[in-house]
Formats: sequence, C-alpha cells, structure tokens
Amino acid sequence: MSLSPRLAAKIPGVKPIRSLVPFAAFVAMATPGGISAQAPPDTGAVKPPAAVTVRDLGWLAGTGGLAALAQRADASVRSEVRGPASQSNATFGALADIGNGWGQPGVVVLGAALWGGGLYARNEGVAAVGLRALEAITVSSVVTKVLKGAFGRARPRVAPADAWDVEFGRGFGSGNGDYESFPSGHSTAAFAFAAAVTSEVAHRAPRHARLVGVASYTMALSTAYARTYRDAHWLSDVTMGAGIGIVGGLAVTRWHRTRPGNRVDALLLGPAMRPLVRPAGDGRTELGVTFSWR
Repeated sequence: MSLSPRLAAKIPGVKPIRSLVPFAAFVAMATPGGISAQAPPDTGAVKPPAAVTVRDLGWLAGTGGLAALAQRADASVRSEVRGPASQSNATFGALADIGNGWGQPGVVVLGAALWGGGLYARNEGVAAVGLRALEAITVSSVVTKVLKGAFGRARPRVAPADAWDVEFGRGFGSGNGDYESFPSGHSTAAFAFAAAVTSEVAHRAPRHARLVGVASYTMALSTAYARTYRDAHWLSDVTMGAGIGIVGGLAVTRWHRTRPGNRVDALLLGPAMRPLVRPAGDGRTELGVTFSWR
C-alpha cells in the first residue's frame, strides 16, 4: 500500500456559523456508522441511466411552467412582502436573515463540514452526504448562472415597476448582478442541498429521511422567502431556482447510486484527512488539513 504525496492547505480564520451546527449534528446522527456498510445496489449488466434523463427535462419544463404562472403574481407578491407591515415585523426580518445565510454560504459550509467531518471520522456515509450536497450545488448553480446571463432580468430593486424587464444576454455583462435576477442562485443552492441530502439519507438510512427532508426543505423555503423579502428576487425567480436545485440534487444522487465505485467517489471519498498544526517561520501557527490516498 503506497501513499501519494500529502496536500496541506492553509485555512484562514472563519467566523463560526452557529445555526449550522445543530443541523450538521442532526445529519451526522441520522447517518450512523452502519450506513457506510450498506451494500451498493446490484445494477448487474443493466446500463445505468444518463446523467440527465427525459424525466429530468420534463421536471424542468414543468418548473418553467410554474415560474411562468408565478410571474403573473410577481408584482402583487412583491407589494405584500415589501409592504410596511411585513418590513417592520421583527420576526419576518429574522427569518429573512436566517434564510439568506442558509442559501449562501450556509449550505456550502455545511456540505463541506459533513464531507470533511466524515473523512476525518472515517464515516463514509456522512462524507457521502456532504459530497453529494456540494456536487448538487455546483451542478445546479452552473445551470442557474447560465440562465441568469441569458435572461438578463432586472432585479425588483432595480426595476420595481416592471416585473418582466428582460434583455437577452444582458446578465453576462452585469458586474454587480443587477440584471441576474432569473433564476435565484440562493434558492437553487438551498433546494439542491435539500434534494441531495434527503435523497442520499433515504438511500443510506431510510428511517431518518423524513426528518432530514422536513428540516432541509423548510430551510430552503426560508431562503426563497428571504430573497423576495430583501427585494433581491421576484416570486418566479425563486420558483425556477427551486426547481433547478431539486432536479440537480436528484440527478446527482441517482448518478452515483447507479454507478457504484465510480471515479469521483474513489477520488473524493477515498482519502484520509487529518488536521495539521505547525509553527510558521515568522512565529505564527499554521492551521490546515492533510489528505492522503491509499
């Protein structure tokens, strides 16, 4: 057995996100050590489905239809959530703060924590849940980013009187993001996390899937609400973002489930991770992690 060269990465100080700790602990407890021993599905000689199936495209088309219907209510919903009664409500404001933080960077930080924590504890199940979340967020966010640039829709805070201020391609040159409203990136990430984590837990620890699903989708809904409350998105933006995230999360977990022993898992779930603490030459202390592959 030979070890490849170790990779040490410095980690700058990161302000703790306390609201993520209970959820991370909950997911970790919901995926006990026994799940990593679960046998992979027996796919036999059956060819695995494509990464993107016709059903996935159908779901995306359906989500687009829902977004089109939601667009008819964009102006009225904005008027409601941006009204004095809603904006002066401390509870609504606190919910929006939580939802914004959860959508970005919360789900990325939590996904990385589950993946890294699982590697450190040598719990493949927990590591896989975190990795699936990160993969789903990445894949879904790429799709959303392309659509943002293509539609070039003005955010409600930029054009509050026009709920469909769209110019093809304008979003690609929008340095400040004012014309990248459709779809919502925060909602995409939050729902991709919810779909991937729930699906992976359902595969590895089915009895905990409902609780994980309720918790993660509730948080995703708070993100969608927050984006409209803060005047960053229209209702149709978060609707489309949610659909992309869900399809992306389910597609990622299905791809892995039907391809046991794939190279992605071999590379990203195979390494052993250990913390690194060592003195630097100038008197400081370096904090990092080391990865080693067998």
